[in-house]
Amino acid sequence: MSTGQERSGGTIVTGVSDASKKLEEYIQLVAPTDMSVLITGESGTGKEVTAKAIHDNSNRRDFNFVAVDCGAIPKELAASEFFGHIKGSFTGAVEDKVGNFEAANGGTLFLDEVGNLSYENQIQLLRALQERKIKRVGSTKEVNVDVRIITATNEDLNEAVEKGTFREDLYHRLNEFSIQIPSLEERFEDLMLFADHFLTKSNVNLNKDVHGFSTEVWDAFRQYHWPGNLRELQNVVKRAVLLTVGDEVQISALPKEVLGANGKAEAPEHISKSEFEKDQIIKALQKTNYNKSKAAKLLQVTRKTLYNRINHYNLDL
Repeated sequence: MSTGQERSGGTIVTGVSDASKKLEEYIQLVAPTDMSVLITGESGTGKEVTAKAIHDNSNRRDFNFVAVDCGAIPKELAASEFFGHIKGSFTGAVEDKVGNFEAANGGTLFLDEVGNLSYENQIQLLRALQERKIKRVGSTKEVNVDVRIITATNEDLNEAVEKGTFREDLYHRLNEFSIQIPSLEERFEDLMLFADHFLTKSNVNLNKDVHGFSTEVWDAFRQYHWPGNLRELQNVVKRAVLLTVGDEVQISALPKEVLGANGKAEAPEHISKSEFEKDQIIKALQKTNYNKSKAAKLLQVTRKTLYNRINHYNLDL
């Protein structure tokens, strides 16, 4: 599987930005190994997508990929979730249950927000990783498990180790290889690829037939900072597709936070259209480290058009 990256029903988006290429390189490098991987990054950047990409490119791809949200498990139930239980082992255990480790046997266990585990649960997890054996709650029988562990967090686990809220020995066992997922701003060249992908996905989900985005919508997308990253972009596109009646998403379908304080994506009234265009060109060049081919892609114009506009505005670059 490729990354730059969003995955849905086998549909893959591969980013063209340097940050996405570096992410892809790391995935291809670590996937064939059995190393434990710690994935870090801002919320909404696609940490589970990256974990699944590692699994899909590994020798374990034919076995289960089991994803667990550690932040959603009460600490009293964590042992049962991880290791399973036998009927009658505690109140509410009305039947035998297979835990996450057994479900992922032969495959990959992905633990999201691993920093939220209680200290007691961290000890249980460490023991299972060290011994590669687990016992269901209420059982004396040991079960051998062969799982690859991938974890993710948007917290600083180093800081948690220093504070004493996260075990250092567990941290080192989980962090044999680390991957930092870039924010959407750091892979800004991929914005249009992702927006188009989410448009296609939204059309399928909502049974719509929207063909694209207006120029004003692209301008708004390029000016916005996307603090919620890919997840926010997906939500904005889906909402816009739902509100769109014609063939093209119009500016009126975007939420006000994407449009900014003045509720418009166009140039503010005190700036002329030419000044606005010149500013957009400079921003695009700065974002792409003055690579004109990449800047042209970002601006959705040909290289020739970009060169003409640079000459027109006497931009000495």
